Amino acid sequence: MKLFRRYVWGETLIVCCTATGLFVGVLLVANAMRDVVEWITKGRLTCREAFQLLSILAPSTISYALPLGIMAGVLIVIGRMSSQNEILAMKSIGMDLLEITWPIFALAMIFTLFATYINLYYAPDSVSRYRQFFGDLVRKKPMRFITPKTFNDYFPGYTIYVDSLSDGDFSRMKLWRFDEKNSLNTYISAKSGRITFDEPSNMFLLKLNDGNMEKFNTSNPETNVQKAPQIIFFKNITINLPTKEFLGVPVHISKKFHRMTLDELLTAKRDLNLRKDMISYENIRHQKTLINAQISNNIANAFGILAMTLLAIPLGIKVHRKDTALNIGIALCLGIGYYFIMAMFSLFGEYPHLRPDVLVWLPNVTLMVLGVSLFHRASQH
Repeated sequence: MKLFRRYVWGETLIVCCTATGLFVGVLLVANAMRDVVEWITKGRLTCREAFQLLSILAPSTISYALPLGIMAGVLIVIGRMSSQNEILAMKSIGMDLLEITWPIFALAMIFTLFATYINLYYAPDSVSRYRQFFGDLVRKKPMRFITPKTFNDYFPGYTIYVDSLSDGDFSRMKLWRFDEKNSLNTYISAKSGRITFDEPSNMFLLKLNDGNMEKFNTSNPETNVQKAPQIIFFKNITINLPTKEFLGVPVHISKKFHRMTLDELLTAKRDLNLRKDMISYENIRHQKTLINAQISNNIANAFGILAMTLLAIPLGIKVHRKDTALNIGIALCLGIGYYFIMAMFSLFGEYPHLRPDVLVWLPNVTLMVLGVSLFHRASQH
């Protein structure tokens, strides 16, 4: 019996780790295609910085890849054992399905505890550091994100055009500033300049040299007569640019609950108790519900490994094939459906009376009930 258990344990461990590595690679490539590749091709990122970004993001991809990898691994192992009649042979010597698959459940529990730790600490921290890395790039070297001979509209309300860049300075710059109604109110032309980030004031500074500024005044509301533009010539001028968001990356990183570790979430919860005199009861209750829902969501995602394992074993026997691609496809489809449902339930965080911290467990409970039913049926044959 111990020999069979070691065999099942070893096979499942190897295949699950391989499948998890495959899914981690796929998720990292997907993030690279979305964020990193474009920045490399435009010279905004070096290859070293790109590698740093992906290594920072790896823990957060593990939290999503691990349940998929475990399910794919179990489907592959059980499907192969079923197709080669190994499960039938084990049953013939008196082992029931629970005994045969017990090493798989033990392995799933170990992976669940590992995923729980990742989800509560490393995954949210990696996402936070990933966004912080982008923010640091923007703050420290904003000029690298300006593309010559292109209309750059990264700063909200501004469009910037430069002829060339050299050693962090641009030459022959044109700038258009628009108001809230998207109407042009200022045009600036300068021979040279540069963009810097001022840490004390937390603002982008556009420093221009030798140019002119045209201010377009709106028509007089009483006479409805358009005023002539006001032209100003300058030797040096500094313009404050909006810092709320640049290139889709927040410059000021304020942590949201889904990017907080367990310790940070508990600290935030304690801080709410200390601010009872300054915040309304409903607001405190709402914030606490969001914190509890986030903690429950992190743990529930990890325990999805057990639920998927319980479902994968009877599915692997039913599929009865050792086709690796088919089993990975089944795991991927089920995993996408699982995460979609989890995302839908996370929306209930805005409704404290619905107890989103409890509802987030419903997908796992549903999978487990279905898995137990299918497992019982498979054990009868």
